[in-house]
Amino acid sequence: MQRHLSCISGSCVDVLQRAINQLQYTERVLWVTHKEVPLSGDSSSLCLPANKARTVLGREFFIVVFDAWSGLDVNALAAVSGTICAGGSLVLLTPPLADWPQYADPDYKRFLPHPWQPDQLDGHFLRRFIRLLTAYPLLDLYDVPLVPDPAFSAQTRDDQLLALDTILEAREAVVMTAARGRGKSAVLGMVVECLKGKPPLSPLLQSGNEGDLKILLTAPSRAAAETVFKHTQFPPEFIAPDDLLQTLPEADVLLVDEAAMIPVPMLLAMQKHYPRCVFSTTSQGYEGSGRGFVLRFQAELNRCVPDWKNVRLNTPIRWSEGDQLESLLNQLLLLDVELASCDSLQGSENVSYRMISQQALLEDEALLRQLFALLVNAHYQTRPSDLRQMLDAPQLTIHVLEQNKQPIAVALLTGEGGLDADLVAEIHAGKRRPHGHLLAQSLTFHAGIEGAACLYGERVMRIAVHPGLQGQGLGSDLLNHVIEYAQKQQVDYVGVSYAVSPELLSFWQRAGFVSVRLGFRKDKASGARSLMQVCGLSDAGLNLSRQAVQKFEKSKAADRNI
Repeated sequence: MQRHLSCISGSCVDVLQRAINQLQYTERVLWVTHKEVPLSGDSSSLCLPANKARTVLGREFFIVVFDAWSGLDVNALAAVSGTICAGGSLVLLTPPLADWPQYADPDYKRFLPHPWQPDQLDGHFLRRFIRLLTAYPLLDLYDVPLVPDPAFSAQTRDDQLLALDTILEAREAVVMTAARGRGKSAVLGMVVECLKGKPPLSPLLQSGNEGDLKILLTAPSRAAAETVFKHTQFPPEFIAPDDLLQTLPEADVLLVDEAAMIPVPMLLAMQKHYPRCVFSTTSQGYEGSGRGFVLRFQAELNRCVPDWKNVRLNTPIRWSEGDQLESLLNQLLLLDVELASCDSLQGSENVSYRMISQQALLEDEALLRQLFALLVNAHYQTRPSDLRQMLDAPQLTIHVLEQNKQPIAVALLTGEGGLDADLVAEIHAGKRRPHGHLLAQSLTFHAGIEGAACLYGERVMRIAVHPGLQGQGLGSDLLNHVIEYAQKQQVDYVGVSYAVSPELLSFWQRAGFVSVRLGFRKDKASGARSLMQVCGLSDAGLNLSRQAVQKFEKSKAADRNI
């Protein structure tokens, strides 16, 4: 049973009122807007702003109304579209399509650095979004069936049963991955049902104590695991990840849902204490990590638990196979990009470098997909919002290494600094914190270097090399081109901020970068602290890096003496 898409375009007031008039008596409607919407008397409908979209993961709705007038938050759009059940509808409320690229979208504030304003942007992402959207057979809201066909019901699929068998047979950790809507949380519920009810043969049950098995369930929030409880008559004990690792209660089996939203070091600590662990996660990026997380976590498991099992669910159960809405959203937000094969590549031979403009990416969909695939597979925090930033952010440049016209490495840079002296003085005094300019502001305020943000810098936001070609010096080669580009632009320094690890620290140090600040808090996704480094280029930039290093060393010495 297909899901449907409707786009209502027009004035902000008119499109919302039209949707309200049509849906005011419909149950199980999710409204994603910052405006107030009168809900029907039942408790199945909900209204929330886009920044709360993750709170409904695991729930199901007949209709999702997404108010793009409130801002096209693509992370939220990707998340809530996965809650629409078979036969349901996604309703987009938008400005007139011809005018939408010029709209000062509130979502721009997320990545727009001072002093840029939304109306200064070209709207590349929206132009691409509209082009793909209008190529889809849109249905008018009044023609969209607002209640799913009751003939459709979610049924257990063969790959779910295979996953269930694998989990029940496993003696070590199991990682279960799936795109949204494939029933991974339901499988966790079935695991509990089998182990606590009338189970099949399993290594866990050889002692015949199935009724006494202690099963724990953890997830970023209890709401995120709601679907698990719907699929078992024997609800497992839920415990938050932090509480779990602090108290380490006894358990025979630990189930971890939405694992991509939990830092990898915490997951590894769970596995170490609870050998029979099932980690369930989506393989798409809008929960916070996605496929890059899966690759990183699996690499750690290979080192710690060589006999771990991997299962993947491919067949959707929340909607029908071949769902057109899922296909469109995958295309719009690049949720399904795959790396090109590196079989035909020859290491570092015949490699060329070039810069690619945002306009060129808008006009070359295949190239856009290849570059984004590199980023998704290299960075565990890549999300749909990064696609929008890649296409729209001002002062962003895209640097690529190619072999046989195929991208094999990419770096994204953003310009920082060059702020006026009065503003920089206020930053130094802690009175102002304008948006953006991460390194420039940190050197000015945290390091206490007066005038640091007056200098011009380039910050490496992302750098990624094809996984099949890593370890051959391509990343260093690309970084050399980036530094050469920065020198030609006569900027004062190149900088970077990243979750530090021994391997990454060595990479950046070999390129001539020096450490200037280590964050106090650990990154939620990686569990590592953030390190800032710079490479001075001009005389002013070299002087800045020397001052920053001196202050950093003094702060470390002071910390050791506390």
